[in-house]
Amino acid sequence: MGLIKLFIIGAIGYLLSGLYDVAVLYDKYLLKKGLYLGFFLTAVPYPIMFLTMRSPFGTGLLLLLLLLIFAFGALLAYSVLIEIPRSANTAGALYRGGTYSFSRHPGFIWYTVVNILIAVYFWDIGIALVCAGFVVCNLVLIAIEDSVLFPRMFPDYGEYRKEAPFFLSLQNVIHRRR
Repeated sequence: MGLIKLFIIGAIGYLLSGLYDVAVLYDKYLLKKGLYLGFFLTAVPYPIMFLTMRSPFGTGLLLLLLLLIFAFGALLAYSVLIEIPRSANTAGALYRGGTYSFSRHPGFIWYTVVNILIAVYFWDIGIALVCAGFVVCNLVLIAIEDSVLFPRMFPDYGEYRKEAPFFLSLQNVIHRRR
């Protein structure tokens, strides 16, 4: 499958994911169920890339890159899929702990690193551009969530914005360790 088609699949996934957030905001149950597919569509291009394209590097570097991709992918899965449901006290409440204490969007950090590592793994300008495009799609989605949707979903989101930076604050990380 061509890289442009893979990008279109992923970009449609981001569009559906954004529409899912809108359906959550307006409590549209059936629409939410259908639009949830968008989150899976954003991931579809990656296994296709790994199954159909090859890396130019030797075994040692490939193993290191795969280990790093897996590690940052695990951080992404933890921040986005596990941490909030496991740690939040009330369903639908704004979670401010863990990785969300030093970034309002920690998943974006891990996702960006994973995409950089994938671009290095394949060492191909086309794949690098697709990965960069996915990072931009994700950035647009979280910018809309952060400025439009989340303030309407969570009454205390304005306070949270003052506590945690959009991406990362090393000062918050160091302060939390003390």
